[in-house]
Amino acid sequence: MDPIRLTKEDLAAAHPDPDWRRSFYEFSRLTDFLSGCILNERFKLPDELVSKIHLTEFGNKVMQKLITKNDVPPKDARTLCLLRLHHIEPLVDVERSRPDDLRTIINDELISRNMLLPFIFGRQLYDRYASLFEDAQEVLTHRDTLRLLEGMPIGIFQSGVFVSGPYGLLRSRESRWLAPSRSVSAFHCSDITCPAVHRVLLSTDHSASINEHAPTMERVLDQFGADHSDWQGFIDSIDELERLRFDDQSQEPITLALSDLLSDGELRTLLSDLLDNTSGSMRAAVQPLGLTGKADDIVAELERPQLTQILLLAPNHDLISRIDHLIAAGQSAAKDKPPHLDVHQGEIRRLKTNRAMTYGTFALYPELSAHGIRFMSSDFSLGPLRLKRLVEELYRLDDPAEVDELQWQLRETEGDDPQEQLEEYVGSASPEEVIRHLVLARRTNQVLASERLGIDFNGASDDDFVNATLWKLGFYSDAFEDRNHDFWEHHDRLKRYAQVAGIGARLDPVELRAIAANYFIELEGVLDDSLTFTTWALTTDHVSTERPFSYAPKVTRDASLARLNEHEASIASEHERIELTDSNTLYPLIRGFGILANLLSSARDNESQHLRSRTDYPGYSRHTNLKKFPFLHRMPFLDLLPKAQNRLVETLGYVRITLETAKVHSVRNDYMHYRSSVLDLSKLNTALEAVERSVGRLEADGLCRLAYGLVSQSGDAWDRRVFTLRNSRNRQIAFARPGAFDWNQMPSLRHLQYVVPAAVFARPNEMLRFTRVFETEYADYWHDYPKRRPRRQPMGAAVTSPAQVALA
Repeated sequence: MDPIRLTKEDLAAAHPDPDWRRSFYEFSRLTDFLSGCILNERFKLPDELVSKIHLTEFGNKVMQKLITKNDVPPKDARTLCLLRLHHIEPLVDVERSRPDDLRTIINDELISRNMLLPFIFGRQLYDRYASLFEDAQEVLTHRDTLRLLEGMPIGIFQSGVFVSGPYGLLRSRESRWLAPSRSVSAFHCSDITCPAVHRVLLSTDHSASINEHAPTMERVLDQFGADHSDWQGFIDSIDELERLRFDDQSQEPITLALSDLLSDGELRTLLSDLLDNTSGSMRAAVQPLGLTGKADDIVAELERPQLTQILLLAPNHDLISRIDHLIAAGQSAAKDKPPHLDVHQGEIRRLKTNRAMTYGTFALYPELSAHGIRFMSSDFSLGPLRLKRLVEELYRLDDPAEVDELQWQLRETEGDDPQEQLEEYVGSASPEEVIRHLVLARRTNQVLASERLGIDFNGASDDDFVNATLWKLGFYSDAFEDRNHDFWEHHDRLKRYAQVAGIGARLDPVELRAIAANYFIELEGVLDDSLTFTTWALTTDHVSTERPFSYAPKVTRDASLARLNEHEASIASEHERIELTDSNTLYPLIRGFGILANLLSSARDNESQHLRSRTDYPGYSRHTNLKKFPFLHRMPFLDLLPKAQNRLVETLGYVRITLETAKVHSVRNDYMHYRSSVLDLSKLNTALEAVERSVGRLEADGLCRLAYGLVSQSGDAWDRRVFTLRNSRNRQIAFARPGAFDWNQMPSLRHLQYVVPAAVFARPNEMLRFTRVFETEYADYWHDYPKRRPRRQPMGAAVTSPAQVALA
């Protein structure tokens, strides 16, 4: 007998009734929870299945053969038909069976914990795995699976409109696809350079009768004939899943944003905002859960599991627009800010435990910054393609008036017609230039672009609008952080004042003291930040830390000062002993650079004491010479080239000697305290020159925090590429790739980062580079993450995520 081969179009023609199709679709989504759950060892099929789930004539034939010919218990046989749902024909009679009845059954089984779903949102499951299992495992036994899930919340998953969680199985106003899965992100392996969050397969109770008889079902169905019809394509077409797979603007990844990109407190802020700003729709959704009253009172007692399930009841548009609104509110300079999300300029939040999960053909995932939330792809061509599409939407080439306008805008661009000119301009100009020239050319363009990208431009400057547009499209453009910007402004102002006063202008001592006081305060800040950053950068074992090559100023400052104080106390010195504190003045700071130089020299003299144990080397270092592990010591300074080591020690000594010789700390005291004598401008000028040389050298060597960002890249047919990074002073550094040293967890060259040009550990241009950690509630939530396994054989690559399976 030839197999039946019906296309999704054939099936749609055979089942035109929209009510039937909707019910059939909902049954298919509900069975995702039945097939994807973990059965508790006490699991028994509920009696309601018999009375609530009706089978078609074909389904009854299959069930009877299961019962009479294969000794399958009746409840198991009916449930197997429900799980299969269709073969040659539908097995479940969706006209007599109601999806809500099945939803209620699943809801009750989840609440009673007969059916278990792992809670994968945030880090709770990850932390529990770390506390229970020392060994890295790829598969957990059913017994260990139950240990892992004991006391854990009901997992958050969504298939279609059905959302599981602590409140059971609820209906959302938005269809989404994060189907239940027994494969979960559980641990980091012991390899200190491996970024993957390895997955573990959880086990259901295979001895349960429903699982025991599953193979029998397939044998029985084969006896009715093979079916190669596109039932799954038909089901997906009911909710336009095929379109979503190829939609680069899909908002599906919002589920992952709620999982990994917001802290518990921020989730409360978001839910409270939705309760008050969605015209009552969010309140109507939570009222059946017994949640009424003031928004802040409702969210106060809710934890992450309840918060995320409730938030998934809202439409994607509401979630995204309110997240963007709360982030924008946090950018206000007002002292008393309204409710907001605290996202700093330059901060980019990326997925943590669920970093391997993506959606659709473009493998979309969420990112969050001060410009809002966006859905990005590792395919970096997506940004230029989105920009080109946006411009084409703004200028309709079938409208003569639009063609005239576009020709005027592109009058200096070569091309035989407007379409060719547009292609040439968008393909050659920088994205920022395209937005300024073509999007900001007309207010109507700005309004339309804002609607397309979800940008609120009211009251925003052109620069803010351009940066937000770049971010939403998939680019990143933000003002490069310049820690010393204010210092140099004060320096130039004081220098000009001293020079003018020196050539005969009337000197106002009060004004000079005011200018000098602000200047020396800024100088103390610069030197303090440079000293603590440099100490941390050159003496910390970055590859084994919680956040490799990531600088958190407040967290690391105390450790840096303690290390300098410890070294100062350990050496004999003809100078007065100094102690660096929370409030450092110029004299101890200047001395501090000398202490750090001495510490580094001492470490070089005792290099063997800082060697890394070979057992802590990453696994790849033992099996390939294509990629190299350069950090053989627990102090990165000792892994730098000798020339680089000498340069850094010389720079630190130069700063101390230069500032001490010019008596900068003494000059500072002259201007910070009352003096009856006339101020000495020559001493001030000498001090200013010394500071200018010293801070300039610190900046040149990367010992001040000046952020670098990617400005260009070029390559050839063999994927040899050159990435050029630039800082706020327009200094550029080029990096060639591929390289032998890019498996060591230093930041991607595409991200904003601190670069230390003097700290070269391999020729021609491999140097220490760091990202910035922002001290926020969100950072606190991810404190002490990752938690690596004890030293074992490194695991393989992480497996495909449920979200990838759902929409790939």
